[in-house]
Amino acid sequence: MKTKAGTKWLDRFLGNEPELIAACVCDKGLKRSNNEDNFYFAGRYLPRDNDGLQECLSDQITLPEDLFFAVFDGMGGGDYGEVASYTAAAETENFLGMPDNINPCDITPSLTRMCLHINEKVFQIGKSLGVHQMGSTLVSLFFHENQVWVCNLGDSRAFLFRGRQLRQISVDHTDEAEMKANGITNRKPYLTQFLGIDPEELRIEPFIQSGYYQAGDRYLLCSDGLTDMVDQDVIGEVLIQHEYPEDCAENLKKLALENGGRDNITVIVIDVY
Repeated sequence: MKTKAGTKWLDRFLGNEPELIAACVCDKGLKRSNNEDNFYFAGRYLPRDNDGLQECLSDQITLPEDLFFAVFDGMGGGDYGEVASYTAAAETENFLGMPDNINPCDITPSLTRMCLHINEKVFQIGKSLGVHQMGSTLVSLFFHENQVWVCNLGDSRAFLFRGRQLRQISVDHTDEAEMKANGITNRKPYLTQFLGIDPEELRIEPFIQSGYYQAGDRYLLCSDGLTDMVDQDVIGEVLIQHEYPEDCAENLKKLALENGGRDNITVIVIDVY
């Protein structure tokens, strides 16, 4: 895989630092009147009231600088879903911007604290608005030195594309297993974990796992506006067919729209060089 920015594989053998090339698209879809998705794209996110991105965001970043990418899918009805996802994105920036909040020697507990912090903020804003239930999913990747951590709550997903194989590396927090056990087929699985849960009723338990990235890896973060509309096998084919992260993100969005675009669609594609 190559990038439009012109990064060369030879750079790694000449002693240059590895790089990430990342691209992000966000679209409100064809059926929703507003966009309840948001993202955190290496320091950038959308304002609360938005119609998605007008054009693809892209960036080329040298590692081992710490980098954080995330997708948030808001829920709550009316305008509250976008309030939840915006709050989650803004509080991500606040948390990451506070000195010593991310302990480089203990990243997993740091990410757990981040989730607890954001959860509290989303819950309190929902409470102040008088909303019974306002929340957001979270799926994220944190790059530090030669490792990457996936962290998620809810059903927005993270995938790793390596060796021409696509593998989900996040865990869906839903009641799908219970539905199957009871023969329930007439609804979408409910979320069992998300940002915005009353901390006095239930402690959130984010899924967090680390691994080592390597040159040639391609990562995908997305809301269910993509995965509900496009089969995983087809997603894998798109990641094989397109050389650049921007083209992958744009074509995945296009497929979701062509298949009905029933929900907001947010996609982040990250290549390691």
